[in-house]
Amino acid sequence: MNILTVILYSTIVLLLLSAFFGFFLGFFSKVFKVKEDPRIEKIASILPGANCGACGFSGCQVFAEAILSGKARLDGCRAGGEETIAHISEAMGMSSDSSYEKYIAVALCHGGRNEANTSAITQGVSSCQMAKNLKLSPWVCEYTCLGYGDCVLACPFGAIVINEDSLPVIDPILCRGCGICVDRCPQKILELFPNKSRVLCFCKSADKGSKVRQACKVGCISCGLCEKKCPENAIEMINNLPVIDIEKCTLCGVCISVCPTKAITLFQALSEKK
Repeated sequence: MNILTVILYSTIVLLLLSAFFGFFLGFFSKVFKVKEDPRIEKIASILPGANCGACGFSGCQVFAEAILSGKARLDGCRAGGEETIAHISEAMGMSSDSSYEKYIAVALCHGGRNEANTSAITQGVSSCQMAKNLKLSPWVCEYTCLGYGDCVLACPFGAIVINEDSLPVIDPILCRGCGICVDRCPQKILELFPNKSRVLCFCKSADKGSKVRQACKVGCISCGLCEKKCPENAIEMINNLPVIDIEKCTLCGVCISVCPTKAITLFQALSEKK
C-alpha cells in the first residue's frame, strides 16, 4: 500500500468520524437544549442597556434573568426609573406598585478654578485617577474636585459635564442615579441623594479652618456656627464638617444664612424646581 492510498483512506475515515460525531452532537444538543424563557429577552429589551451594575448584577441581561428566577426585585433597576419598572411589571403580569425613589448624583464641592487656590502647574495628567495616584493635583486642597472629568466619561447617560470652573455639573433630568460616577470619583466628592430638598455642605475637606482658609474661598472652615444656631439641633460637627440630620432638619435656612463661606447650601429637589 503506497503513501497516497494511506492518505486517502485516512482522509475518508476522518470525514466519516467527523460526520458521525457532528450528527450526534447536533442530535443531543436538540434533545438536551435548555429552553430559555422568552420573557428574559423581553425584559432585557425594556431595560436601559447601560449595564451600570446599580441593580447589584453585572448587566441588564443578568438582571433580567434574576427577576425571572426571583433573585431580584422588579423595581431593582434604579437607572431605568419608574417607567421601566411599570413596563417590567406589565411583562411579568404583576402590579406596577413599587417603592421607587429617584436618586440624583450631587457634586459636594464648590471649590473650582475661581474659588480654590492652586499649588502647582501640572502637565501630562489626563485623568482624575492618574492625578490621584501620582499626587499631581494642581490645588492646595487635597479634598477638592480634580476636574479632569473621569465622571463625565463614566456616565452612561451623558448627564455630566465639566464647566468653566473645572467642576462637574450634573443634569438632574438625565441623571438616573446609577452611581457609576460615585464609584469612579477618586476624591469621593460625588454622592447619591434622594430627589428631596435638603440642606447639604458642599465641602469635603476634613482640614481645620485655618488650613481651609488658605486653600479655598468657599470651603467649610469648621467654625461651628451652623451647629450652634440650628433651632432644631439637626447639625453636628464631625471631622471638621457639619453633618445634617435630614429627619430633624426643617429647611428653615438659618444654617445657610450664618455660614460665612456659604459652604452650606440648599439642594433643591427636581420636582420643586421652577
